[in-house]
Amino acid sequence: MAERHTKKRVLVTYIEAGFGHITTANSIADAIEALHDPNIELIRKYTFQAHPSLLKLEKQFIRDVKWANTFPWHNYIQMAATHIFGIHNSLPFVVSTFYRRQRKAYFEILREIQPDIIIDTHYLTSFLATQYRDMVDPHVKVVTYDPDNNVHNWWNIRVDKFVVNCRLAFHDALRHDFTRKQLMIVPFVTRKEIMDVTEDKAFYRTKYELPQDRFTVMVAAGGYGRSGMSRVVMALLRHVKHPITLIAICGTNTRLYRRLMKLREKVAPKIDLRPYEFVPKVYELNRASDVLLTKGGPNAMLDSALMGVPIGVFYCASNIEYESMHLFTSVLNCGRFFTQSHRIVRWVNECVSDPSILDIYKEAEETIRNEGNGAVNIAKFIQTYEA
Repeated sequence: MAERHTKKRVLVTYIEAGFGHITTANSIADAIEALHDPNIELIRKYTFQAHPSLLKLEKQFIRDVKWANTFPWHNYIQMAATHIFGIHNSLPFVVSTFYRRQRKAYFEILREIQPDIIIDTHYLTSFLATQYRDMVDPHVKVVTYDPDNNVHNWWNIRVDKFVVNCRLAFHDALRHDFTRKQLMIVPFVTRKEIMDVTEDKAFYRTKYELPQDRFTVMVAAGGYGRSGMSRVVMALLRHVKHPITLIAICGTNTRLYRRLMKLREKVAPKIDLRPYEFVPKVYELNRASDVLLTKGGPNAMLDSALMGVPIGVFYCASNIEYESMHLFTSVLNCGRFFTQSHRIVRWVNECVSDPSILDIYKEAEETIRNEGNGAVNIAKFIQTYEA
């Protein structure tokens, strides 16, 4: 390796495997950038888009996420397979057997960047970073943030610092053989712009030309718009008793978006149906809503909680999402979990008739907002962390 640099070179890695990993990585990078520390050189890198073999693997991850968002058994089988060779041996076996070419390409990317600290938000980039440290550059420090609310078997226990966002994940990490010295607990990590929101519901309803006097329901299911989202939207269109505004975030699911656009006139005026494709500032529509109906993705539930909007969860793509759902609904009391569409419709009808039943969830969500943004905690740690 070449001589170390005069500035601390901090690499934040990006990989698309669902949009939550990207959002979290951006939040941490933005917080580091906001420090304006002249001794830090921040590098953001979509490492899995920098080489054809890595890009091919990233596309496989995207397909897996879409499958899990359609067929939940897909991810449960994958997680069960992590026990085959032992929880700490399965991923090394998979990488050394099937992903050797990708590992070599990844090492070349890191050699070119020569980072002092690598920050990861995905288990595979974290594992490859520790292998790079062990096999190529022992001076590198690997800091991993787990964006989930639990710890699964493929998170690498050889990282230098493993950051979690709740007590449940902290104790889960200890059960997976992380040491207390490795662990760091911070508040939930989110985007700065979400924490900076001060405008109320009425402001965003005006901005997006939504009715001010109607109960507003937002339905979203991650960036891919799957996970039974169409089933929930259709159930509301058919069976809701009261006039409502129904926001549907279809993401990259253009087929669903076109279908709902054709239905707008048919369901009006009782239901003001507002389909959207991918919305960069989707939290603004969330803020404009009275409830969010979503899958158990931790980032979607967190954003809604920080916007003060109660949550109704209708789908969990994996045990990871199930644990996140349990945290936000049963432990933090930010909303409810539903296994059937007609129960969602009943809940929405009850909320329209008596919106005060949502107050208990809003009070719980205010507590989460007051804890602050964990990205700031991580940035300050990186500022003083010696590579």
